[in-house]
Amino acid sequence: MITEIITEESIGTYIKVLKNEEIFGILDGRITGIGARNEETGLPQGVLTAEIHMEYILVRRIYIRPEYSGGETADGLIRIITDLPDDLKAPILLYGAEDTIDKGLLSRYGFTEMQSRYSLIQGELENYKEIRTPMKTYETATLDKAPIDQVQAFILGSDYDRFIQIPDGYLDVARFSDGSLVCLDHGRVAGVILMEEPDDGIRITYMHAKNNMVLLHAMYVLKRVLMSEYPPKARLQFLMKDGIGREAISVLMNPGAEKKVSIFRHEDGV
Repeated sequence: MITEIITEESIGTYIKVLKNEEIFGILDGRITGIGARNEETGLPQGVLTAEIHMEYILVRRIYIRPEYSGGETADGLIRIITDLPDDLKAPILLYGAEDTIDKGLLSRYGFTEMQSRYSLIQGELENYKEIRTPMKTYETATLDKAPIDQVQAFILGSDYDRFIQIPDGYLDVARFSDGSLVCLDHGRVAGVILMEEPDDGIRITYMHAKNNMVLLHAMYVLKRVLMSEYPPKARLQFLMKDGIGREAISVLMNPGAEKKVSIFRHEDGV
């Protein structure tokens, strides 16, 4: 078995075991990919993808092809991400909706579950309830056409989450969809909805406005943007911390389901 950092030159070997979001992230340098391949055939055995943040290393996904599930492949991939020089060591974390995580696999390879304050309310886009037209409307721009310096200042001036939402203390534009929404009031940022587009749906990661009128307008526009770009059965998720906003989002996404976000830490993390 050969293990290697996936580069632009070698990514073709792993195309069939990588998600689209991982491929684009590796190519633009936001995601680090580690691959394992059969030394004789050259075919991929598995991949591990991660993001290097200022305070921790986030393992996004560990995927092992079924025929290589005996242990060597996972051992090799995890060894690379955990066997770092002392000056590069950081806590190694992995998180996701509890029904999408193989807790047995993580436990076997040194990950232990931590207490989580996060959850996702999710449902299908067609279940996003109609919002009445707000009494006051605001200028709305997509993230790629908004004043980024103002958007970042607005977010950093809010009570944002420093673990999942904005882990490095700045707005990583490459991470979020260009279709994320920015509301402007007389030219100044008054509300922001940051959206991610993983392969399996749409995730609203950050949502904040200076008042409820701006937020209502943003949510009204958001539905129209999503309905114009995605099929009705697309999966839509809203991230919550400490249950803040649960009642409002539960009414908005009905029927919907709340799922705990599980967080795991590798035992060798500092």
